[in-house]
Amino acid sequence: MAKPASGRSHRIRHVPEIDLLPVMNLFCVIIPFLLLSASFLEIAIIEMAPTEGISTSGAGTTSLAQSEEQQLQPKVIMTGRQMFLGTVFGTNPVCDVMQEYRDGQLVNAYDLEALSEALAEFRRELEQKFASIPVHKITILTEDNVRYDNIVMVIDVCADHGFDQPGLQVAAYSVLQSQLEAASAGGGE
Repeated sequence: MAKPASGRSHRIRHVPEIDLLPVMNLFCVIIPFLLLSASFLEIAIIEMAPTEGISTSGAGTTSLAQSEEQQLQPKVIMTGRQMFLGTVFGTNPVCDVMQEYRDGQLVNAYDLEALSEALAEFRRELEQKFASIPVHKITILTEDNVRYDNIVMVIDVCADHGFDQPGLQVAAYSVLQSQLEAASAGGGE
């Protein structure tokens, strides 16, 4: 007598094998082509020096613990209308904002040649008045609507004149106005 079926199948199920050779051949052809046609980007890194906060009273923050260089507080102030250059002792206007076309758009721009001339004169004055203080730090004070490319170009011009440790501060217009008024009241340079 035969045994009844138990419901199990005695067949062994095999998973079909996948042939990866054509895929590997495709990758061997595509990868060198992609590497040859890829454009490699050069990424620039801008190292910034730490800066002190802007006080709302208009006077920069100073303490006895700060170095003489920090107490001088050389700065470039970039507003939506003008650019200024100065120290804690006074600020002078450098140039007014101009309009120019960049990438098909009319944008605000600053006269970098005027800034270069002003920085050269500023460097000479610092070396005459404060010969014992090596000044390498400069703070770039900007409004929040100043274009990034303008800030980078100003940092480059500052570096060309020996201010190779830039710091960046972004402030509201009212705070920058109080900074300018306080610096102008200081007598200018």
